[in-house]
Amino acid sequence: MPKILNLEKLSLYQRWVLVVGVSLLAAAACFLAAQRGGNLLSASLLFFLPLSLSAVLLDLNATAALSVLVILGAFLNLLSASAPAWVLTVFILGAVVNYAAWYRWIKAGESLEFQFQKAREELELAMNDARIAHEKVQGAHQANQIKIQRYTALNELARRLAMSLKTQEVVVLLIETISKTFMAPGGVYAFLLFDSSIGKALHSVRYSVDTEMEVRLNRERLNPAETFNAWVVSQDKPLYINDTANDFRFQNYPVENKKIRSLVSAPLMAGHEMLGLIRMESCFPSSFRQEDARLLSNFCDLGTVALEHASLYRQTIELAVTDGLTGLYVQRYYKERVRDEVFRALEHKLPLCLLMIDVDKFKNYNDKYGHLVGDTVLKVVAQILRETVRTVDLVARYGGEEFSVLLLKTPWFGAKNVAERIRQKVQAQEIMTSQQATHVTVSIGVSELNPSFKDVESFIDSADQALYQAKAEGRNCVRFAKKGVAL
Repeated sequence: MPKILNLEKLSLYQRWVLVVGVSLLAAAACFLAAQRGGNLLSASLLFFLPLSLSAVLLDLNATAALSVLVILGAFLNLLSASAPAWVLTVFILGAVVNYAAWYRWIKAGESLEFQFQKAREELELAMNDARIAHEKVQGAHQANQIKIQRYTALNELARRLAMSLKTQEVVVLLIETISKTFMAPGGVYAFLLFDSSIGKALHSVRYSVDTEMEVRLNRERLNPAETFNAWVVSQDKPLYINDTANDFRFQNYPVENKKIRSLVSAPLMAGHEMLGLIRMESCFPSSFRQEDARLLSNFCDLGTVALEHASLYRQTIELAVTDGLTGLYVQRYYKERVRDEVFRALEHKLPLCLLMIDVDKFKNYNDKYGHLVGDTVLKVVAQILRETVRTVDLVARYGGEEFSVLLLKTPWFGAKNVAERIRQKVQAQEIMTSQQATHVTVSIGVSELNPSFKDVESFIDSADQALYQAKAEGRNCVRFAKKGVAL
């Protein structure tokens, strides 16, 4: 029953059955009234029921056809029953009024259906516009999220660079952050740090997102003269290439690596000096955008400041531990290093020798030729010491015209040879003054470490006492301290 009452859900077949069934009932009522000689007016009016159902359930054509049949049948019944004319007139007028009402109702329904269809189409268009707007907002949101992540990485990089005081730390931190920030498909990230005085890369780092982090400093060198690097170096500005195959700037250049399809590179500029460059490349075209080039420039600006701070820090440390005139270690730092090496040598039973060196009659020489020439003498002696000993050995200006050398893993006979070479080189070295070529000599005391020394000061003092012996015995000679007891 609920299915029948819900007329909108009836099929066309079910609607015809319902209309025809009600029409048969109305026809039967009229027939029975005619057989019994009754009044046909009330029975004929029953035909308006199937007409109404037809208007509701069927289309206008079916309703009109059924109305004609009903009116015709009713008219014949009325004539056969000799009904009054006014009954026939009322019946016909009722049918016409009912038909007109059905017609208006159907037209109103069609108008409503048309308006509904139009409203539905407008709603669909509005929904499409809303969906497109939502997609745009979602895309803008994702783009903003990417920007937020990138600038958060930029802020984090600035914070970490502020705590990095070594050049190598700055280089590695920059390339790690940049590679994780951009992560282009097939991307390779490179960092070149230049030495402007010699025009080559001091540090070269390459990292690919397809492999684990590989940092190779001074091992894998990238060529600053490579096509794209040379362009950045010559132009002092960022380079952005969407597709190397279609870039007119490099059509006549011999590109060394044909696999590079898209590239972004930016210089690290400290004023008018280029400290280096950072480069991102991919084997796929359109892997980077213009905003990537702008963001990379921001990374480079931070890297420039960090490298300058690292350089200033390094210079400050060097000034704190090295002598400004000779470039050798100062006494305070040298004694700390001697103490460390003494403990290491005693622990591992390694030979260790210490030389104390003094320029003979330096005060008289200084008074005769002036302080500028005296400073030249100290520089010359310092240079001879650096050239004679190994890079692992420690050389210091101990004070005034006195120098000291710590020879690591060197027994006394090795120290003797080194000391003698130093003495001979200094004696043979010409030192030019405004008037003539002059010479100086040095006296050297040598001490070898052994467990009998009470402390580090005793070890240094034994070499110093051997130096005094060399000066007392005529200068320009080498003397050795005894085991544990200075001469």
